[in-house]
Amino acid sequence: MLLEAVSPEGNGVLLRLHFRDTLVAAAYPVVAPGDTTSPAAVVAVRYLLRDAARAFFFDSGAVQVRRERDKISGRADGSGTESGIRTRTHIQYHDVALPPPTDTVPCTFQP
Repeated sequence: MLLEAVSPEGNGVLLRLHFRDTLVAAAYPVVAPGDTTSPAAVVAVRYLLRDAARAFFFDSGAVQVRRERDKISGRADGSGTESGIRTRTHIQYHDVALPPPTDTVPCTFQP
Protein backbone atom coordinates (compact mmCIF):
# COMPACT_ATOMS: atom_id res chain seq x y z
CA MET A 1 0.00 0.00 0.00
CA LEU A 2 1.32 3.44 -0.90
CA LEU A 3 0.39 6.56 1.09
CA GLU A 4 1.38 9.98 -0.20
CA ALA A 5 0.91 13.42 1.36
CA VAL A 6 2.20 16.62 -0.23
CA SER A 7 1.67 20.24 0.78
CA PRO A 8 1.42 23.06 -1.77
CA GLU A 9 4.76 24.38 -0.48
CA GLY A 10 6.56 21.17 -1.52
CA ASN A 11 6.85 19.32 1.81
CA GLY A 12 5.78 15.71 1.60
CA VAL A 13 5.83 12.14 2.84
CA LEU A 14 5.76 8.90 0.93
CA LEU A 15 5.00 5.78 2.97
CA ARG A 16 4.91 2.26 1.55
CA LEU A 17 3.54 -0.55 3.68
CA HIS A 18 4.48 -4.15 2.88
CA PHE A 19 2.07 -6.61 4.46
CA ARG A 20 1.20 -10.23 3.94
CA ASP A 21 -2.38 -11.16 3.06
CA THR A 22 -4.27 -8.49 5.01
CA LEU A 23 -3.35 -5.11 6.42
CA VAL A 24 -3.68 -5.44 10.19
CA ALA A 25 -3.24 -3.04 13.08
CA ALA A 26 0.40 -3.39 14.13
CA ALA A 27 3.79 -1.72 14.33
CA TYR A 28 5.65 -2.20 11.04
CA PRO A 29 9.46 -1.91 11.26
CA VAL A 30 11.18 0.50 8.88
CA VAL A 31 13.36 -0.99 6.13
CA ALA A 32 15.47 0.61 3.39
CA PRO A 33 13.95 1.31 -0.04
CA GLY A 34 14.16 -1.80 -2.21
CA ASP A 35 13.93 -4.18 0.74
CA THR A 36 10.99 -6.53 0.19
CA THR A 37 10.75 -7.79 3.77
CA SER A 38 7.15 -8.23 4.83
CA PRO A 39 5.61 -6.92 7.01
CA ALA A 40 7.60 -3.67 6.95
CA ALA A 41 7.44 -0.02 5.91
CA VAL A 42 9.51 2.35 3.76
CA VAL A 43 9.24 6.07 4.58
CA ALA A 44 10.62 8.96 2.51
CA VAL A 45 10.42 12.62 3.59
CA ARG A 46 10.82 15.79 1.50
CA TYR A 47 10.94 19.27 3.00
CA LEU A 48 12.09 22.78 2.19
CA LEU A 49 14.76 24.54 4.21
CA ARG A 50 14.64 28.16 3.09
CA ASP A 51 14.58 27.73 -0.71
CA ALA A 52 16.45 24.41 -0.85
CA ALA A 53 14.64 21.10 -1.20
CA ARG A 54 15.87 18.36 1.15
CA ALA A 55 14.95 14.69 1.19
CA PHE A 56 15.82 11.51 3.07
CA PHE A 57 14.37 8.12 3.86
CA PHE A 58 14.01 6.53 7.28
CA ASP A 59 16.74 4.03 8.05
CA SER A 60 15.34 3.20 11.49
CA GLY A 61 12.04 3.42 13.30
CA ALA A 62 8.54 2.01 12.98
CA VAL A 63 5.15 2.82 11.47
CA GLN A 64 2.16 2.23 13.73
CA VAL A 65 -1.09 1.35 11.93
CA ARG A 66 -4.56 1.37 13.49
CA ARG A 67 -7.36 0.02 11.34
CA GLU A 68 -11.02 0.93 11.73
CA ARG A 69 -13.20 -0.75 9.11
CA ASP A 70 -12.27 0.94 5.80
CA LYS A 71 -9.87 3.59 7.20
CA ILE A 72 -6.44 3.58 8.77
CA SER A 73 -4.70 5.98 11.14
CA GLY A 74 -1.37 5.95 12.90
CA ARG A 75 2.07 7.45 13.07
CA ALA A 76 5.56 7.01 11.72
CA ASP A 77 8.48 7.61 14.07
CA GLY A 78 11.98 7.27 12.73
CA SER A 79 15.14 8.92 11.56
CA GLY A 80 17.38 9.18 8.55
CA THR A 81 20.48 11.00 7.42
CA GLU A 82 20.35 14.03 5.13
CA SER A 83 23.57 15.91 4.25
CA GLY A 84 25.37 14.11 7.08
CA ILE A 85 22.85 15.24 9.69
CA ARG A 86 20.77 12.68 11.58
CA THR A 87 17.14 13.85 11.48
CA ARG A 88 14.40 12.45 13.74
CA THR A 89 10.89 12.75 12.36
CA HIS A 90 7.40 12.13 13.74
CA ILE A 91 4.52 11.90 11.26
CA GLN A 92 0.86 11.42 12.13
CA TYR A 93 -1.86 10.40 9.69
CA HIS A 94 -5.54 9.76 10.23
CA ASP A 95 -8.73 8.77 8.42
CA VAL A 96 -6.96 7.48 5.31
CA ALA A 97 -9.55 5.64 3.23
CA LEU A 98 -8.60 2.13 2.16
CA PRO A 99 -9.30 1.16 -1.44
CA PRO A 100 -12.15 -1.28 -1.95
CA PRO A 101 -11.02 -4.91 -2.25
CA THR A 102 -10.45 -5.84 -5.89
CA ASP A 103 -9.12 -9.36 -5.60
CA THR A 104 -11.62 -11.91 -4.38
CA VAL A 105 -11.15 -15.63 -4.30
CA PRO A 106 -14.18 -17.89 -3.93
CA CYS A 107 -14.09 -20.22 -0.96
CA THR A 108 -16.20 -22.89 -2.61
CA PHE A 109 -15.05 -26.31 -3.71
CA GLN A 110 -14.22 -26.46 -7.41
CA PRO A 111 -13.64 -29.94 -8.84
